Amino acid sequence: MTLFRYFLTSILILPGLSPLTAQQVPIGQWRDELPYTLCNSVTDAGDKIYASTPYAVFYINKEDYSAVRITKITGLSDIGISRINYNKEYKTLVIAYTNANIDLIKDNTIINISDIKRKPILGNKTINDIYFIGKDAYLSCGFGIVVLDINKEEIRDTYYIGQQGSPVNVWALTTDDNDSIFAASEKGIYKAWTKDPNLTNFASWHKDMGIDTAASYNTIVTFAGKVFVNKKKGPTSSDTLCIFSNGKWSHWDRDSYSSVMHLQANDKYLMVTYDYFICEFNPTLELVTTIWTYNPGMPYPTDALADQAGNLWISDTYSGLINYDAATKVLNHISLSGPLTASAFSMTSQGDNLLIAPGGRDASYGPLYYQAQIYHFDNTNWKNISGTTSPLMGSAYDIVAVAIDPFDNKHSYAGSFGKGVLELYNDSAIRRYSEGNSTLRHHTASDTSDVRVGGLTFDSDGNLWVVTAHNNSCLSMKKGNQWTGFTIPIANESDLGQIIVNRLGQKWIQMRYGNMNPNSILVFTDNGTPQNPSDDQSRLLNSSVGSGAIPGNYVFAMAEDKNGQIWIGTEKGVAVFYSPENMFNGQNFDCQRILVQQGAYVQYLLENETVTAIVVDGANQKWIGTDRGGVFCFSEDGTKQKYHFTAENSPLLSDRIICMAMNKDGDVFFGTDKGVVSFRGPATPGGDTNENVYAFPNPVKSDFSGFIAIKGLVSNAQVRITDVNGTLVYSTRAEGGQAIWDGRNFNGRKANTGVYLVYASNDSGTEKVVTKILIIN
Repeated sequence: MTLFRYFLTSILILPGLSPLTAQQVPIGQWRDELPYTLCNSVTDAGDKIYASTPYAVFYINKEDYSAVRITKITGLSDIGISRINYNKEYKTLVIAYTNANIDLIKDNTIINISDIKRKPILGNKTINDIYFIGKDAYLSCGFGIVVLDINKEEIRDTYYIGQQGSPVNVWALTTDDNDSIFAASEKGIYKAWTKDPNLTNFASWHKDMGIDTAASYNTIVTFAGKVFVNKKKGPTSSDTLCIFSNGKWSHWDRDSYSSVMHLQANDKYLMVTYDYFICEFNPTLELVTTIWTYNPGMPYPTDALADQAGNLWISDTYSGLINYDAATKVLNHISLSGPLTASAFSMTSQGDNLLIAPGGRDASYGPLYYQAQIYHFDNTNWKNISGTTSPLMGSAYDIVAVAIDPFDNKHSYAGSFGKGVLELYNDSAIRRYSEGNSTLRHHTASDTSDVRVGGLTFDSDGNLWVVTAHNNSCLSMKKGNQWTGFTIPIANESDLGQIIVNRLGQKWIQMRYGNMNPNSILVFTDNGTPQNPSDDQSRLLNSSVGSGAIPGNYVFAMAEDKNGQIWIGTEKGVAVFYSPENMFNGQNFDCQRILVQQGAYVQYLLENETVTAIVVDGANQKWIGTDRGGVFCFSEDGTKQKYHFTAENSPLLSDRIICMAMNKDGDVFFGTDKGVVSFRGPATPGGDTNENVYAFPNPVKSDFSGFIAIKGLVSNAQVRITDVNGTLVYSTRAEGGQAIWDGRNFNGRKANTGVYLVYASNDSGTEKVVTKILIIN
């Protein structure tokens, strides 16, 4: 009896799987910014080794050690990978997810089977392990066993093996030489005969009474004619490895008090993966190899295998994929560039550089005590900064904000929600500022070292501005090596968050709305005289008319656009302060909501969405991230929608957006609750002059099907493209400093092979440039 109806989708991976090398991303394409150190599974595919993280799969070619990654961008249907396994006979990789989704990879094609995911099943649907019997993949699930026919690409059977057909969390499966199938579960070991025609009947399964029937067994494997299983430790005992041989169970005395993470075997070797070391055994159960250290680095392995040549491949929680060469006795770290984790609380970009703060605070503005880390991406490689690489980072936690010096991209600052400000240079923390060596002030608690930075940013002159929460001396400026502090009594010791400094020199500071504070934004100006507090002015903004008229109470995002307008995101959508210059002159400054046409109705822009992030691109378009609706891109005035990305219609990892940033090339980085991805948008910042104008790609080869970008243009340039005879082929206007062309003429036909001339100028004609594009069709 099959409880899941057959359903699948197939995706041909085009233009192919992605080599792990940095390349310029074409317009309209995506790139993953995922960690590749958090490996949880490894499997042998003969000439390749596949490994997985919760976010992606990658494989290593054994011949040259080149690496290729497979992600949601290149066709995976989901994230949250729990286990992978490769069937060599049918040349199929099975990818299982924690939400019970399944992908198969055959012949460079990804086939999605979502039956279990879509089926309303009470309880745990996680797929814990994958075991093959011929063409069938037996999936150990949180409720029982599912049989997947990988040849027909369909679910064949479902087994509920508990008492009276009740669900049982099955961790792993194996079979012995007598055609018995063993199911290691959290409630003992269940057995059945593999050739029983009625395995869907719970009565065909019985609990093995020859071993502890109340224990939990997390991994099981057959090796050298014996069945090996691990009994998880109880409150006062250690893990115990057991062997089933000649019809009886016995303890395999390994003199180890460590937890066993996984067992894996082939016809030559048995691998036992412990929580901090790995052991390899031959068929006579002699210990062949033990890995205690990675030289450098301590093991935290999750899985391991030995290939037919005896080389070991280890998946590790912190070190990614490790290879041990049996001939040379050398350990090799398979280095795949990426951030340490998928966490992103805030991010910022300057030029080609992106910084991610993976820390955070709770909803009540309390610390979480996450280890201080910063992830730096230079648009080619990742550099991860932590206490391991930079000792001073070890003195801080909860990095919630980062800022890059606009005049030196090697120089940056990070705000800790509890340990002040860290100054960094060349990806190393060089100094920490707190109450003793700056004007930063501590939380109102008695601990004077508890300096909670809510946000920090640079102004256009390169001065650093820092906000500290829960005290009235809440604003500090660092100019060179000199600190200046500002006391703002109306802050009322509230919790304060992110800060932006607009072109008027106003400091807009996010406030936590609540019973003790009925306000959402604090605006402060020193009127250009930071050393003279007598002319300082400040104002609290809330939902009241005349005090901001903010829709809702909770402000989660703020951004200044290219016209000097302040866009804010709240739990009731978007609003705009069109006249921030009126903030302190007695005139009306209240924000306004944007009306948009929806069919026959008019409504406020995103009024039913909680807006969590806003980024302004080079064409003054607004990229808006939401808490549950994914990402939107709107026209300059917000009335026209250009894009709407969700986890369903794009490679976006989740519809919950935490933070966003954009670099000079138009890459928009989306920090979600499940990791970071980026999208190459069509708009880049433009200037008053044409600078280093070039086209990409160039030459344009016959297999290219994306957009050709003309970069480095004066803002909003007029662009005309002609052939060498002067015939106009295409015309457009740059979005910011970049124009795009799909390589087709006005009739929609691909341009013929040849050289094409690009003429670009500003509206007055004072800034002109000509460049060339070679097309090969």
